Amino acid sequence: MSNSSQASEQRQPQSIRHTATDDSYGQERYGRRIPRAKRISQAIQNRDLTALKQLARTGSGFQTIRLRRRAWPLLLNFRSLLDAGDRSAAHPDEGQVALDIPRTGLPKSVEYRTDSDATKRRQEQLKTVVTSVLRTYPWLSYYQGFHELTMTYVSVFGSSRPAIEAAKMTAVFLVRDSMSSDLDNVLQQLRLLYVLLKMISPEIHDLLTELDVPAFFAISWVLTWFAHDLNEFSTICRIYDFLITMPPMQVVYMAAAVIKRSENAVLAYERDFAVVHTQLSKLPGSIVDWAAVIDDSYYMQIDYPPTKLQHIGKCYLPKMSAISTYESTWKRLDPARPLAVESLLPQVRNGRHPLATAVAASSDAAGEKRKGNRMAGVMDLTNTAQKARNLAAEHKWSLVVATVASATMLMYAWLMMQQLQLHP
Repeated sequence: MSNSSQASEQRQPQSIRHTATDDSYGQERYGRRIPRAKRISQAIQNRDLTALKQLARTGSGFQTIRLRRRAWPLLLNFRSLLDAGDRSAAHPDEGQVALDIPRTGLPKSVEYRTDSDATKRRQEQLKTVVTSVLRTYPWLSYYQGFHELTMTYVSVFGSSRPAIEAAKMTAVFLVRDSMSSDLDNVLQQLRLLYVLLKMISPEIHDLLTELDVPAFFAISWVLTWFAHDLNEFSTICRIYDFLITMPPMQVVYMAAAVIKRSENAVLAYERDFAVVHTQLSKLPGSIVDWAAVIDDSYYMQIDYPPTKLQHIGKCYLPKMSAISTYESTWKRLDPARPLAVESLLPQVRNGRHPLATAVAASSDAAGEKRKGNRMAGVMDLTNTAQKARNLAAEHKWSLVVATVASATMLMYAWLMMQQLQLHP
């Protein structure tokens, strides 16, 4: 796409923009079209980050594990941070990590083995990677979902060392808000999702507001970059190609694009809280053209950048949010001159997350713990509700039984959501 055509497209309403269909071939040279894989290899060899970002955004992304192993380290600024922390000291969250790892499977792929031995080996590597990140930056807190996000890196790189580097850069700069002591800032991002929906799809926003459906259906999308909700490894990697090149909140724009792309189906849902919430949570699995979702989300963040959304919704993120600090910190990274993370985020020098308050009374800490327990309860109940409906469908039980089973679980989840203020 030329500069002039891209500028023209940016001025068009989002609804009439067209997805770039660049796939196997692309630029022409001496009258011959250059295969996409060769363009990717040339960009990697030349360390052309501008070209790599363009390739990550358009068409089929980086296409293969082999190319991703070469492109992702450049885009994630490998070896830009000096190691810190005492890796021999256990992190308080390692107990939860040990519980989550055995439940982590491998997505479907023709690019690697997925038998039980391969899965066990990858799980061992995954434990090493997650534990290493937490011990290197002990001020980070583990959240359920980080292991699924990290498994993508383990599967692509096939060994612990590069996967650790990828997970480390992602944790510190892209999902740092999710790795604070609570999920308050993630919940604020979900509120901004509703602000964005009001701009791009007022009908869906009105539907969700009318039924008082919280944005919690999208939390796994945001926390795992859709890895929890998709089975095809190639699709997950295609999404990662894009997200590692973009600011932290881009996954929220992708969530909005998924909903917008499914607008007709969503508006046709039965006007029932349980039905709408359950069906929305399944939307990623129904998306066929993820390149279109990526393209839509890219232009959404141009039309409605985070600062504009915060102003419209009067919902402001903290100054030390990863979203607020991304531009000022990421541009300082240079593998030739590694920095200590403390020079980028001075707040962590005392071992506290940048979003942590200076002093927390013991009663406040207890309250946050109870809040975290309620959050875990919401996740468990929501998953149980979905399983109830799936089980009913599998055994061809009546729709009434299925709806009652899921609605009961979701009602309990809704009561806890009210306490967590997850509603729009």
